[in-house]
Amino acid sequence: VGSEMCIRDRRESPPIRQSSYRANRNNEGTMSVIELKDVSVTFHEGGRTVEAVKHVTLNVDKGEIFGIVGFSGAGKSTLVRTINLLERPTGGQVVIDGNDITGLRGADLRGLRKKIGFIFQGFNLIGNVTVGKNIEFALKAGGYPKSQRQDRIRELLTLVGLENKIDSYPSSLSGGQKQRVSIARALANKPEILLCDEATSALDLETTEGILALLQRINRELGITIVFITHQLDVAKQIFDRVAVMENGVVVEQGNTFDVFSAPNHPTTKALVERYLGIAVPPQLVPSLPVGTIVELRYKGDAALEPLISQVAQDYGVSINVLHANVEYFGSQAIGILIVLVGGAGEPLVQALNQLKTHVFSYRELDRGQLAIAPETADSVASAQAQEV
Repeated sequence: VGSEMCIRDRRESPPIRQSSYRANRNNEGTMSVIELKDVSVTFHEGGRTVEAVKHVTLNVDKGEIFGIVGFSGAGKSTLVRTINLLERPTGGQVVIDGNDITGLRGADLRGLRKKIGFIFQGFNLIGNVTVGKNIEFALKAGGYPKSQRQDRIRELLTLVGLENKIDSYPSSLSGGQKQRVSIARALANKPEILLCDEATSALDLETTEGILALLQRINRELGITIVFITHQLDVAKQIFDRVAVMENGVVVEQGNTFDVFSAPNHPTTKALVERYLGIAVPPQLVPSLPVGTIVELRYKGDAALEPLISQVAQDYGVSINVLHANVEYFGSQAIGILIVLVGGAGEPLVQALNQLKTHVFSYRELDRGQLAIAPETADSVASAQAQEV
């Protein structure tokens, strides 16, 4: 088929276990445990009005892992804090288990918050007390029976794999261990919902994978509904059942995770996907490439596994060199991008390109001259051209 200059493929990633939502949704009807109805949050700062969340409507089904993604400043944290009224909406309704909780205060609000655990990006552990005492603080605040607290603490630490750290202080723990304590504390009062605010963004890749696996197990074994906000598509692809994309306080796109990211509609979603999946031919290699047509092919789903390149090369007598490729898996479904150089002439070349075009999700012929320009130079040229217009 030809030489392969640079290929990145994660097809050997470990299989993702089903969430409780995925396992049950085909067997029984799902119900919304969280409903945000036309929710808005407005702040007044220094004489100006900031609309952090604007008329957001979304539902989170019981037992699912629901993701909210977007770039920094999109309004994700503010939105997720309306679910337990840490941030009170200035407009709209928050409905939990069919009950409008928007106006709750006092004892009723405290009772609600016992059902909703919260995991913070910065861990928020009390530094001068032990791990066990950190969890006991949450149990005491939730009115958990004093005689049962020590057993509950040990149960929680065993769940998160830190049963031998009960008398340790937070300063002696790694970042991943601190987050595990934070998870144990959030689960202290047996919540039905778990909110995660960038819970892995401060962790390295290996530690992140361990935390995500733990959250999947909690979801699957305890049936807890999880709402997870992040800017990391690595997180989204591994554990989210459904996802909402935010930009400037607005939910611009939402749906099944694979569907949203394999066929993005909104510019923000496209930018997120391009930042994660995007590939390019190094400009310094372009002058040395042989004559041919450079094409970007995008696959999704089962199509990413078909031996299309080899088959087209064989059937039409053309050469196809893979210059760059990336295949990522969202659950068990693939999204793939390939940049190939198709060499040939006349009708066989035309037929080969048409065959590629009809068997992929997206087909785009690339301009060799543009590829030879470094990205920062290309941006400057595009900016200058725009100003001339």
